[in-house]
Amino acid sequence: MRINLSNIRFKPDRGLTAREFILLALLVIAIEGYFIISFILAPAYNSYASTAAELKEKENVLSDLKRDFVRKSAMEEEIKKAEEKLAVIQEQLPPYVSQEEVIFFLEDVSHLSGLTVQSITFHDTDKLNLKVLSADGIENKADIGVAPSPVVVEQKISINFMGSYQQLYDFLKNVESSNRKIALKTITMQMNNEGILNGVMNLSFTSYWDENEGRKPYVMTPTPTLGKENLFEEYAGYSTSAQARTEVPRQTVKPDFYITLNSYLNNSAKVFMMNYYNSGSEAIEDKNEIVSAQLTLNETDDKYTYSYKLGEYDIVENSPTEIKDGKIRMEVLASPRQSDEDMVGLILDITNNTSVPLEITVKGDDASNPRFITGRTTGSVIVK
Repeated sequence: MRINLSNIRFKPDRGLTAREFILLALLVIAIEGYFIISFILAPAYNSYASTAAELKEKENVLSDLKRDFVRKSAMEEEIKKAEEKLAVIQEQLPPYVSQEEVIFFLEDVSHLSGLTVQSITFHDTDKLNLKVLSADGIENKADIGVAPSPVVVEQKISINFMGSYQQLYDFLKNVESSNRKIALKTITMQMNNEGILNGVMNLSFTSYWDENEGRKPYVMTPTPTLGKENLFEEYAGYSTSAQARTEVPRQTVKPDFYITLNSYLNNSAKVFMMNYYNSGSEAIEDKNEIVSAQLTLNETDDKYTYSYKLGEYDIVENSPTEIKDGKIRMEVLASPRQSDEDMVGLILDITNNTSVPLEITVKGDDASNPRFITGRTTGSVIVK
């Protein structure tokens, strides 16, 4: 069958009606509007909304910073007070468990009281007793490795001691009056024929253990001891000849006054002052700064009385003390400075109203930046 292409009509007989044209135009406008809203207006609005929210947040941060800046001085003072309170708490409950601390503490209090500590026994050192207090107040016990933080650590020790009633009384008084939290658990004693006490006491040293902050070691700053630098050095009076060696007489007179100046890292009092022959004459100051003290000596019939002030302590001793070998003696033991932050020091004003000199022997002090300084002096004062 043959088809005649000339009979086919490719052109419409009529154009678009007005209604169809309007609908088509509206469709084109709707499509263009959709693309404009979706790809231009919507991203721009979202960016504007995000920027506005970020601006609002930064304005709030700026307002907080301005408010904190106005309170800067007050906040620094609050931080300083909080640090001071924390230092006091850590002195009472140190954040470490240390046998060295126990030994140095017992050495100090036994030296002050005159009580002889013959032996020290540490109990349960491999498994310290940890008392864990929960929120409801129920006490549990656990090992260091598995105990939650923070916990209270109780380290128990036993001491074999020997001395008089007065020395034991002074020892216990020094323990109870110290800032360190120590409890006397039990004590047993007996007296020999010479009136000397022998006994055993059990003490409990309490610490505050916080594993989250890491283990804090005890800082040891012992006072320097006198002795030979070389173990094999010949001592004074030694002779290699057959002749008998001469014995060098040793000083037997003890100083009347002691002053100890520790570093700022030491866990005990930074400045300590006492009269050797009178219990209860201890005065302390625990500040990392240079403090002042005043010492007054008076004499009646070759005997002297004294008074001194240090911080909040005002010590007055009216009972006369004998003058030995024509001198009144003071010994100052100073620890080496640890850093530029170590500011511990003492300025001592002295009024010597006696007829004999006050001889001050300073040991271990820093020659370039001394801890011990004599202030105003009246009467005869000799510093060695």
